[in-house]
Amino acid sequence: MDFFEVVKKRYSHKEKFLPDPVPLEVLEKIAAAGLLAPNGMNMQCVHLVILPDREAVAKLCEIHPTPGLLTAPAAIAVLTDNSRQSEPPKNFELEDYSAAAENMLLAATALGYESLWLDSPYFDETRQKQALALLGASDNFNLRVVLPVGLPDGEGTRRGRVPFEERVFYGKFGQVKVSPDSGA
Repeated sequence: MDFFEVVKKRYSHKEKFLPDPVPLEVLEKIAAAGLLAPNGMNMQCVHLVILPDREAVAKLCEIHPTPGLLTAPAAIAVLTDNSRQSEPPKNFELEDYSAAAENMLLAATALGYESLWLDSPYFDETRQKQALALLGASDNFNLRVVLPVGLPDGEGTRRGRVPFEERVFYGKFGQVKVSPDSGA
């Protein structure tokens, strides 16, 4: 599949997944794509935990039964190491995990699977600590997002997008593209 086709096809799958297992090789390809994402000053603060089967995912659901995760046959948890900082102190956790997660979402789509960016359950400090303990990560890590991975059980809902012309400007905000035929 062409890159631009993958970008256009990717969506946040919030419906049920089929119970079909996701091969470990597929999960590893998706994870590898995440680790190839750009990262600030090469600090490489992103770490991943592959949850390779329904049993592993179900344990995370016990902390918070998120609909997008309840039927997922596999998932990848994206963590950042907040002790990784540059000199002078600068931490790139948000940028790094966001780039890694997007790479993984696109990789899942390219490989014929669907996924979803799940982060809000882990904004809660108690759930964050429980999830980190379950995943075996120390206190200097943050669980940023969990990406369920699987085959969709039916067609997923795709939300509409504001048209390109209403969000992209030329030269300055609000400036529309001038057509060569307009005489301007």
